[in-house]
Amino acid sequence: MRSLGLILFSLLVFTVSCDEKEPQAPDYLITEEKMVEIMVDMHLVETAHNLKLLPPDTTGMVYNETFERVYVTHEITKADFDSSLFYYSTQTEQMNVIYDKILEQLYELESEVNAHHSDQ
Repeated sequence: MRSLGLILFSLLVFTVSCDEKEPQAPDYLITEEKMVEIMVDMHLVETAHNLKLLPPDTTGMVYNETFERVYVTHEITKADFDSSLFYYSTQTEQMNVIYDKILEQLYELESEVNAHHSDQ
């Protein structure tokens, strides 16, 4: 009788573990559209830093403050962003869609800048 209970318990655990459900989006999740906006801004900050367009900053204070302004502008916290980014990084399809939109917006911005410079 004891081994029958063990077998039934094992079967139950196996059945539950094999149930492939789509993970439900957490309540704190930033929408895809807003993630795109935030990440475009973050890529622009990163580019400005890499091109040395931000003031010289040996401690990284200006760099970090600039990222903090991105969070404030979008009315989120770093924790909100990090949690949402972690979630999306586990959802490959959604993350691919987000990055496609980010690249599209960055290319549009680049085209605008290039068009502005060619007009001058």
